[in-house]
Amino acid sequence: MRRALDALPPEGLEFKLHILRRLLETAPEPLSVSEAMEGGPNRTDASGWYAVKALERIGVVAPVPKTPECRIARYRLAEGAEDVVGEFVADRLRQELPPPLSPLSGGKQYQQVLAVLCKAPDAWFTVSELTSKLIRVRKCARRPTVELHAAGYLLRRLSDGGKPGRAEYQYRLNPDAAPYAHALIDV
Repeated sequence: MRRALDALPPEGLEFKLHILRRLLETAPEPLSVSEAMEGGPNRTDASGWYAVKALERIGVVAPVPKTPECRIARYRLAEGAEDVVGEFVADRLRQELPPPLSPLSGGKQYQQVLAVLCKAPDAWFTVSELTSKLIRVRKCARRPTVELHAAGYLLRRLSDGGKPGRAEYQYRLNPDAAPYAHALIDV
């Protein structure tokens, strides 16, 4: 069961973690999909249903039979899954550690992305927001941003975006890499 949880793709993982946390909090009481979604990332009902079904397929969530008193589909953690799910959720909720710092060339795209992030070192930006700040370049900031993260210059987290749909990564300058980032800009 733990291997199946570890194999979940990063797309939608934040949302599935929220659903698992809600089911852990209310165990052994079952929840409807809407109840499991409460207080989490803003997603559509269909997204909630697909997330619960994905968790059911790997065996950590089980449906509760409908009754004449309750005709709404409800779900709970599968039998014997509570400890494994609790451990998985605790492991995943820890902040993502940045990769080790590795050298980068002073490429123009790196410099432009770092210049934006160095001006607001405590702010988080999506790739779209970074791209919009690179008006003169008219290129997408995705590749240099992902490469800067892989090299340890940026921290990354999932955001709920405040709207239905897929969560996006947000990036900010890694404080430990700030001196190196400034050096790359000044090249």
